[in-house]
Amino acid sequence: MSTKPAKKNPPTPKAIAMGERIRTQREHLGFTQSKLASMIGVSENAITQYETGRSSPRRERIGALAQALGKSIGWLLTGNEPEEEVKAQTEAERDVLNAMRDLPPEQQDFIVKMIQGLKK
Repeated sequence: MSTKPAKKNPPTPKAIAMGERIRTQREHLGFTQSKLASMIGVSENAITQYETGRSSPRRERIGALAQALGKSIGWLLTGNEPEEEVKAQTEAERDVLNAMRDLPPEQQDFIVKMIQGLKK
């Protein structure tokens, strides 16, 4: 009785699309596959697999991957960005927006007043 290696299924259109988003954003940020891999704790080969759609990131890696790429989990999975993130045009604006979301409302108000004060 011979055992044949299991035949892998071809990449799905969703996996291919996510892989293209990962590769495009990685290149936009100037990261090598090796750098991105080290940032999220996977091998360089794993990044290659993600980018070609032959493999998808495990659930526990999705957040780290999205963060390393400076994008939302929603964008990583679907390609859609929340309207607030689309409006943020620079990396600095995205960083401020994401930091503000972690603050309670009264501290957000204080930060907004500080920024308005800097404009004067």
